[in-house]
Amino acid sequence: MLKREREKERQIAMERIIYLIERAQKFKNIDYELARRYIELARNISMKYRIRIPKKYKLLFCKKCLYPYRSDRFRVRIHKSSVIITCLNCSNVRRFQLRG
Repeated sequence: MLKREREKERQIAMERIIYLIERAQKFKNIDYELARRYIELARNISMKYRIRIPKKYKLLFCKKCLYPYRSDRFRVRIHKSSVIITCLNCSNVRRFQLRG
């Protein structure tokens, strides 16, 4: 029997996730449904191989509707040092703190 090389599988999966998210960013103005499908595939790969999507890529799409942010509202609260992202597609709100 062949032994699975889990670390190699996870590395390949991470490369595919990054590739799919970058393709979604490229196609979000051309074909919005195709961009959503790329995000969905990347998310499914990350769940299958139990890999976290890097934060810089995770902030590029809505967690609820899986559409890349095209129509959204970014608000920065300086006194609370936080960022609020509102998806205008599904009206989902994401908040996170900035490191200070």
